Amino acid sequence: MSLYVDPKLRRLTLLLAVLFFTVTPVFGQGQVQPRWDSKQLALNLVWTRVADVYGEAGSIESAEFSPDSRYIVSGSKFDHQVIMWRTSDGFEMWRQTVDQEIERVAWSPDGQFVASASEDFQVRIFQASDGTLVQTIPHDNGIDGLAWSHTGRWLASGEEWTEDAGGTRHGFLRLFAMPDGRLDRQADLGQTINSVDFSSDDQHVLAAGHDGTMKVWRTADMQEVRAFQGDPDYHFISARFSPDDRLIAVGDNAGDVYVWDFETGDLIDRFDRSGHKVEIVEWTPDGQYLVTAGNDPFIRFFRTADILADHRIYTALQVHAGDQAEYLHINQTGGLMVSAHQDGLIRLWVIMSEDPSVNARRHEWVKEQQRKAAEARQN
Repeated sequence: MSLYVDPKLRRLTLLLAVLFFTVTPVFGQGQVQPRWDSKQLALNLVWTRVADVYGEAGSIESAEFSPDSRYIVSGSKFDHQVIMWRTSDGFEMWRQTVDQEIERVAWSPDGQFVASASEDFQVRIFQASDGTLVQTIPHDNGIDGLAWSHTGRWLASGEEWTEDAGGTRHGFLRLFAMPDGRLDRQADLGQTINSVDFSSDDQHVLAAGHDGTMKVWRTADMQEVRAFQGDPDYHFISARFSPDDRLIAVGDNAGDVYVWDFETGDLIDRFDRSGHKVEIVEWTPDGQYLVTAGNDPFIRFFRTADILADHRIYTALQVHAGDQAEYLHINQTGGLMVSAHQDGLIRLWVIMSEDPSVNARRHEWVKEQQRKAAEARQN
């Protein structure tokens, strides 16, 4: 027995289906399907690894790529582990245990060393190849901020606040001359320093911390060149120079993201898309996007062009990352990102940009190298 369907009704149903799949926005995204020659911004998850054995009761405070992107180092909060991972497959190369919570890890620009900063008042320098401890740099208090300068000349640390006999608070930014680890110069933010960062030319260094306070100093003589003030009822958690040093992005524990013009000191914009503490702000190496994450389970991308324009800032991409994030780092080519989470996991992602010519340009570069090699052989 067969069910009779009116031919006119069948044709109408087919027509409606064709119209739905060709002109209807993608379900759940509110975006028209992309043309075949365009791309959508996306994050593709590659692998996930347990980097703190306590899992949900643990936390990974920091994770960073090596300069050549072949390795990732992570630092955990509760099992106090510095772990070296191979980027390609997440294979564990080595691990070292320290005495207390690790707040930050950082690579030397030449890729030979990794540094860790922890709550036992110590910065430790490890040989990247095998994890051998080669140096310990003592501090006066817990260390929350850590960054290597781009030339490798300095290792900067930011301490938690202390109070002197007169009741004055101090929070020291210290620059250590490397590789000997000698204290070379310092400045006082007057508050706990949660984040430090160098400008791309190493001529300036910033420190951001409690009570919405951030300052920038000239590294040559540690003269203060700029001071920025957010909401004094909240704390700055993360701050970064943009790749061209024109902008400074800062996230606070109220969920706000600030973007300032470094040259003029003007606030360009302040926005909140999560309502939760922003643990990390990070620019893509080409400066086209600002990426944020924190105490909600999402990683968000914002277009720099939208931030600079005088209109509402839209979220370019929002990806559910599984759990709250403590840290993000993007490799130097801008194609990979590692995220560190409060559930004790690190995750490796591939960043798919909106530029459809990325691979084509890379192929052209290879062809050009081949052409130059062929000419060299002929000569």
